[in-house]
Amino acid sequence: MSINLGDEISRRRRDQKLTQEDLAELSGLSVNFISRLERTKNQNISIQKLDSIACALNTTTPDIINNAYRFKKVKADENQDNTPAFIQKVTNELRKLPKNQAEHVSKSFIGLLKEINSSNN
Repeated sequence: MSINLGDEISRRRRDQKLTQEDLAELSGLSVNFISRLERTKNQNISIQKLDSIACALNTTTPDIINNAYRFKKVKADENQDNTPAFIQKVTNELRKLPKNQAEHVSKSFIGLLKEINSSNN
């Protein structure tokens, strides 16, 4: 029996220990949209929204589609990025900034982390 797109997205989200709220925030979509997508069989989703979800789940759109319509569930790739949700949130916020601002914030953040690490040693 095949699963649908919402089932596959839900499975991947739960595998990464993300809530629907986390996925909504990481993908830039609404919690209501994620919830409806996961629970209904009538799934009309744009490729842009699916791309946003795939990016938030550290995978590709074709991978989600292929797994959603196979006849048996496929385990997530063992090489999959299991970055914690809070780090994904930071990355997602950086992606929203213009490139020069994101670079400046990243360099500042790295400098702060180095300072914290050196004071802990």
